[in-house]
Amino acid sequence: MSPTFKRFLKYARPYTVLIVSAIAIGLAKFSLALALPLSLGYVIDHVLPEIAETGRLTRLWYVLVALTVAFLLRGGATYYRSYWAAVAGNRTIFDIRRDTFRHVQRLSLAYHSSRRTGETTARLISDLNAASGIVTQGIVAIAIDLIFLHGVVVCLFLLNWRLAGVSLFTLPFYGIVFRSLNPRLRKAATEVQEEMEEMSGEVNEKLGGLPVVISHVREKTEELNFFHRQRAYYGKLLRRIRLKMILTSVAEFLQSFGPVLVIIYGGYRVASDPLFTVGQFVTFYGFLSHLYLPTRRLADYSALLQEKLAAMDRVFEVLDSEPDIADRPGATPLVAPKGHIEFEEVAFCYDPGQPVLDGVTLAIEPGQSVAFVGRSGAGKSTLVNLVPRFYDVVSGVVRVDGRDVRDISVRSLRENIGIVLQDSILFTGTIRENILYGRHNATESEMIAAAEMAHAHEFVRDMPDGYDTVLGERGVTLSGGQKQRLSIARAFLRDPRILILDEATSSLDSAAEHVIQDALRQLMEGRTTLVIAHRLSTVVDCDSVVVLEAGRVVQRGAHRDLIGTRGPYRRFCKEQFGGVGLEELSRRAG
Repeated sequence: MSPTFKRFLKYARPYTVLIVSAIAIGLAKFSLALALPLSLGYVIDHVLPEIAETGRLTRLWYVLVALTVAFLLRGGATYYRSYWAAVAGNRTIFDIRRDTFRHVQRLSLAYHSSRRTGETTARLISDLNAASGIVTQGIVAIAIDLIFLHGVVVCLFLLNWRLAGVSLFTLPFYGIVFRSLNPRLRKAATEVQEEMEEMSGEVNEKLGGLPVVISHVREKTEELNFFHRQRAYYGKLLRRIRLKMILTSVAEFLQSFGPVLVIIYGGYRVASDPLFTVGQFVTFYGFLSHLYLPTRRLADYSALLQEKLAAMDRVFEVLDSEPDIADRPGATPLVAPKGHIEFEEVAFCYDPGQPVLDGVTLAIEPGQSVAFVGRSGAGKSTLVNLVPRFYDVVSGVVRVDGRDVRDISVRSLRENIGIVLQDSILFTGTIRENILYGRHNATESEMIAAAEMAHAHEFVRDMPDGYDTVLGERGVTLSGGQKQRLSIARAFLRDPRILILDEATSSLDSAAEHVIQDALRQLMEGRTTLVIAHRLSTVVDCDSVVVLEAGRVVQRGAHRDLIGTRGPYRRFCKEQFGGVGLEELSRRAG
């Protein structure tokens, strides 16, 4: 038994009663099918001679009634066997999918940034769908066939041990074929799933960036790339199908060849042994189909099981990924924080030997607004992302209210931090649901108040269904400014003590930026705020500006002080605004 199968059985354990019931009633179903060959042999040896001698049909009617009852019961057994097995199987997959989704959300941003979203989605949806028949076609069906097969073998030996020996001649060959082909089939199935994951990831990525594809007239290129990817998938799929068909063909031959041997030897026995009647031979041959059919089904189920276990291998691979960010033993909640933040000799790198932050030491007072500026790659976003523990430091310490963030429970830390991103992420659903994502138990008046402070209430009120207006995926029906205002309303509703603004206005036009800036000023009031911005006009009103270069703090001070001092900050302002703009910023600083 493979480790993957054992692990799957642990998930199926809560549904043992359903599974055992399905197996038991399945055995009853197949046992009832034996009534037909038994009845046929009885009719040939006993009923037909009686009819020929007396003309009475009484026993024949008895046989008919008995068979009718047996097959009515068999129909009911078929329903409950299939239903109970399906319930147990789907509940098991439900539990695994729930645990996988929960685990995926706990994995760090480093894990997700190194993988396509489509790859993770493929494992959560496609692979688990592919594995959904393990209970019905793996556990229940194989258990029924194995138990029933042993019972039929015993019956065959009781009927005629010589014929039973002949009928079992082909069975060892099944074992040889299974042992040879199953590992190769499992490997082929894994390759098919991996290729499907790659294709899903690529399609998801390209469809998400469809405006770029269209605007650069790259449709034909992407069509060709998709063709090559699908051809690779097709080739691996054909290899899996070939192996499966080889297994099926060999099983088909052995299933057909076994009865041939029995017919030859059985005919000889009827002719040479007066104690071995035609009725007994017909009964034996009727039982024989219940020997080879389960064996054939075992071949088919074995092939299917390898494919499904290959899919489960990939799901368990995700579940075995250790979260980089987790609560330390003894971590305690952050309660009523003041918002004091410290970075002490902080170093960080995404890849070994390539530092992004190097010895950053910085203190931010409660309620202070601090802007982080610098060129792309200077480490601004990385430094700020260490506060909510999206990543952990390589060395050094990040503290909130004097406590190492690693000693604070992750949930309570993030509950006290609000984030407004450059790309406002909205979900499919109503405007109400998107705002309440900040605090699901907020009242209607609290939600509207948050929208008003974010300057969102006006445009929401004018929409056809107001707050119940349904948004498309990522809020595509709204303008950038409207999406940003809903994102700010969500942050208002959350009422965090610490606020992170990550390029919150960089993608907006001047008119929208003015409205958003007003909303952000209200949001920042009284909160410790970390602002990441390329547009230096967004940091003029901050209490302090931190300039980063190559992962180090090279300047810090108020805007009015830095703008009048020769250095990196003044140089950035000059590059962005030119001489006239620099004079205006200097005037505003004065």
